[in-house]
Amino acid sequence: MERKGDFISTSIRYKKETEVVTFQGREITLENLSPVFTPEQEAAKRRELEQQLYEVFRKYADKRQKEEAGA
Repeated sequence: MERKGDFISTSIRYKKETEVVTFQGREITLENLSPVFTPEQEAAKRRELEQQLYEVFRKYADKRQKEEAGA
């Protein structure tokens, strides 16, 4: 971790995957970069994603319940 003023900056490493595919007779190189997280960062990202998904599902579940109650 690197401290800059009041901010803590972490440099994120990426795993690079390269694949050559043929499309319409031409070879195309595809590169995919995936972030490499520490276990703590991975857990924090997972919790954040789970919370966001929960909010989306709750929104639509509430909407569906209201529609069913009105029908």
